[in-house]
Amino acid sequence: MEQEKRVHFIGIGGYGMSAIAKILLEMGYIVTGSDINKSKIVESLMEKGVKIYIGHHKDNIGDAQIVVYSTAIPEDNPELVESRKKGLKVYHRSEMLALILNKGYGIAIAGAHGKTTTTSMTAFILEQGGKDPTALIGGELSNFEGNARLGRSNIVVAEACESDHSFLRYKPNIALITNIEADHLEHYEGSFAKLLDTFYDFLQNLKEDGCAVVYYDDPNIREIINRGFNKKLITYGLSQTNDYYPKNIQLQERGSKFDLYCKDKNLGTIELSVPGEHNILNSLGATIIGLLQGIAFEDIKKALKEFKGAKRRFQIIYDGEILVVDDYAHHPTEIKATLKAAAKAGYQRVIGVFQPQRYTRTHFLMEEFAESFTYADKVIIADIYSAGEKPIQGVSAQKLVEKILQKGHQDVKHIPTIEKIYQYLKEEIKEGDLVITMGAGDIYKVSYALADFLKNKGEEKELK
Repeated sequence: MEQEKRVHFIGIGGYGMSAIAKILLEMGYIVTGSDINKSKIVESLMEKGVKIYIGHHKDNIGDAQIVVYSTAIPEDNPELVESRKKGLKVYHRSEMLALILNKGYGIAIAGAHGKTTTTSMTAFILEQGGKDPTALIGGELSNFEGNARLGRSNIVVAEACESDHSFLRYKPNIALITNIEADHLEHYEGSFAKLLDTFYDFLQNLKEDGCAVVYYDDPNIREIINRGFNKKLITYGLSQTNDYYPKNIQLQERGSKFDLYCKDKNLGTIELSVPGEHNILNSLGATIIGLLQGIAFEDIKKALKEFKGAKRRFQIIYDGEILVVDDYAHHPTEIKATLKAAAKAGYQRVIGVFQPQRYTRTHFLMEEFAESFTYADKVIIADIYSAGEKPIQGVSAQKLVEKILQKGHQDVKHIPTIEKIYQYLKEEIKEGDLVITMGAGDIYKVSYALADFLKNKGEEKELK
């Protein structure tokens, strides 16, 4: 890429794509892009000087020398077709990220859940510790401006997503795995065994002197490590058999407190400003990476206390007599962990509003979804957000509601659209409620509209 300076992104509004676009822009490249809709991410890039077209057309390519696309872009996309026809250099998003990550001191963070928060915590610890990393995050970090930062050091921290095998392009110095669970099985022919094989291959891609940092309480991670992993390994988890583990855990309304141990040595007390046991685990992985980079434990402690979380990760939208929270949780384990944290927040009633994403995920994990709402007093299920998928016979939001009721939950409703959910909640909510919207689609709009409604003391607001 030394000679080419004009880069066009097809579908620039995605978190992964926009992060790379922002980094290249700050490196001095001329960046253009296109997307179906104008979003906050698109508008943010436009404000930085990126020319972005709304809608896809072959002429959008212009005089670009390099074109970047993601898995979400079909092969018959007119811009992709035109790029290949013109013989331009065409990169998948992960290939472009690999060019950035593999050239530097790469820290790749993978796993079914917790990637975004752990990557965000790691990047913030390194930034606060004076390491000035480049960071590419699959979500917006409250402590940074957006989802990426260009650093002056050679350290590159990035999420490594297993959804389409693309993380096998990365050759990191440090690979962290938060957990392994069944997800994205549509890319693995429905086989969890093939997903495990891919995580094993990801670890094998570590550089020769590389190090794996893993949540070793996870039996799936232990299984792939025991296949014959022979590089440096550091383990963390709740079990005291790990290299790093917490003791004296205190879960609080808006955070937690615990003592961090390395083997038998108490390193000190960590306080988090983000709630839930899952965030304690996320912080352990990030802390280990900070220590590996030579950052003093006291500086790590300070950064973690100041860490405010990634947007859409238990993000408080309205804080008053009613608490309104939004979260990206879209997998059963994430939903359960998020609702458990909500239940600890001290409110009288937790209302969980969930929008399933993808027919395939709902199909493969229907039973697990049905068991994930234990900590909610009231559950509302929206119609499935297709993300471009075609419906699968027998897979529906109503079917999920029936399954949840079969598991013994007493208060579950199917309300099809986000507009109707908003109208229902305006009448239903009362003082002492915690309302949390969950999902990877557009369910977040309900939280923002509800927050505006509460701020303006009942004035009617539209969803945006």
